[in-house]
Amino acid sequence: MSIPDRFKRAALALAVSGLSALAVLPVAAHAADTLRPDVAKPLNDAQNLYRAHHYDDALDKIAQAAAVPNKTPYETYMVEEMRGAAAMAAGQNGVAAQAYESLLASGQLKGEDEQRTTAALAGIYFQQKNYAQAIKVAQRYQKAGGGDPQMATLLVESYYLSGDYASAVHLLNTSVDAQVRGGHAPDEAQLQLLGTCAQHANDQVAYRGALEKLVAYHPKQAYWDDLLHAIRSKPGYFGALDLDTYRLRRATGSLASANDYMEMTQLAIVAGSTAEGKQVIDQGFASGALGHDAGADREHRLQALAAKRAQAGPDPANPVAPFDAAFNQVYAGQAKQGLATMQALIAKGGLDHPDLAQLRLGEAYYAAGQKALAVQAFKAVKGSDGSADLAQLWILVASKP
Repeated sequence: MSIPDRFKRAALALAVSGLSALAVLPVAAHAADTLRPDVAKPLNDAQNLYRAHHYDDALDKIAQAAAVPNKTPYETYMVEEMRGAAAMAAGQNGVAAQAYESLLASGQLKGEDEQRTTAALAGIYFQQKNYAQAIKVAQRYQKAGGGDPQMATLLVESYYLSGDYASAVHLLNTSVDAQVRGGHAPDEAQLQLLGTCAQHANDQVAYRGALEKLVAYHPKQAYWDDLLHAIRSKPGYFGALDLDTYRLRRATGSLASANDYMEMTQLAIVAGSTAEGKQVIDQGFASGALGHDAGADREHRLQALAAKRAQAGPDPANPVAPFDAAFNQVYAGQAKQGLATMQALIAKGGLDHPDLAQLRLGEAYYAAGQKALAVQAFKAVKGSDGSADLAQLWILVASKP
């Protein structure tokens, strides 16, 4: 994963946005304060030059005002405010940064004025690739009550570009969690950036968490590929869960290719979930993914086999485990009976893979439209073989309205 382009554009936009936020104020902006003539005249001249877009000449006039000895705090304030705006317009960001630092150090800026100046200064430092200072100033902006989301973006980007990936992960996780708690789908670009930062920080928990939310809220083939690779790469992964990963993808509408439908159908048939297998391959044909390319003949043959297996009774030569047969009943339209049998077998104990059984009980509840019970079942999955990872994904999917 890499930094989403939208985040790069947002950070750069903020880095050059100070001009509109910090336009030169009239010299007599504060009625209670006055400027002596030897300060006011060059500043008035500078303002006229600024308006005429002669920024370098404006800076020369401001320098004349700055050279006046024994300036009052208000005079110094006006000099630095105008110097900062003119310097930014002239592209002299170093001069602008010094001016804005002086303004902030003066203690005369309050409220929105302080926030605007701080935001502009953070943008300057970011543009100069002085990420340590950009972080420091962006944090000051937030402490001053600033809430511009672009500043939060700049802060995360600064952490990332300075190599402090752990701090970036912390900020992004906080933002994503707040979106989820608020009942909103987390921003896709934020989740992409979280995954990238987590990879650099070698934080596998945060990385899988980002991928889990991506597939739950923004299901795409690439995200599923990354997530399944992460889950399958864990030591002790149980291969039988491959079918369950396909069930998740189907539930989120991310089955797309002919291979997806073909492999899931075959895995379902082998697992004894023949009714499900027929539904999957029929869906593949209905969606247009199957039946129109060079593999159409093979796809039609598998569809015929799936239909035959779904209609056939128990095969004594290839017996299906009672739990798997009960799972198949759910897809065959006998949900009440199938679920009752699955529950009874889990309660009895002695199953070879109890966490897999608990996971599939949740899947069966979900397939039967009983999402609340599905979530309860998924929460009971504790296996370290990948089953608990999939259960957490299912909880996200089943919890959505």
